[in-house]
Amino acid sequence: MLRDVAVIDLLKDILGWTSVVFYILITIFNTMKVTRYAAFASATNDTIWSILMGWWPKVILNLSVTAINLYRYFKDFTQTAKIVIQVLAAVMVIGISYIIYIAVNAFIAEPTLAVGLQFVDLGVIVIALYMTELKKYRILMLLSGFVGMVGYFGNPQMMVIKALVIIIMSYKLFTTRNDTLEQQAAENK
Repeated sequence: MLRDVAVIDLLKDILGWTSVVFYILITIFNTMKVTRYAAFASATNDTIWSILMGWWPKVILNLSVTAINLYRYFKDFTQTAKIVIQVLAAVMVIGISYIIYIAVNAFIAEPTLAVGLQFVDLGVIVIALYMTELKKYRILMLLSGFVGMVGYFGNPQMMVIKALVIIIMSYKLFTTRNDTLEQQAAENK
């Protein structure tokens, strides 16, 4: 029994640190196809890690990101029929909705500040993903970094990830060079 607990704790640590590595890799790749592959691996890693940690808001986030990436991958890089893509999207929405239902009921049964802030972090990230303006996206992701720091306080891997979010988004928000290049690229399309 103790050996099983030690193995699970070791697995949690390994998955946590590989989450940090995947997060860094996703930010440095320069092609969407490679980024999508890294995002699949990252989301799979993070989903398993989040389930082991009991972080249902993070499970929901990772499954949502996986669903979006999978949908975009099939739509952008394959010749899959439109009806198959729509059925796949519907199945993913139903599955994620069920997990949201379970997670919210569990939170209502035993509310804690940490889990509440994890749900706030989830909400901020989802809103950020819907932004069409890069500056608004970065501001929301910066906010997510601070909210997540408190929501996941005490877990070293999540603290590192959220610190990286804060550093990267702060850098990108406070350097006009990046915005100018991105705006020019968007205008030239």
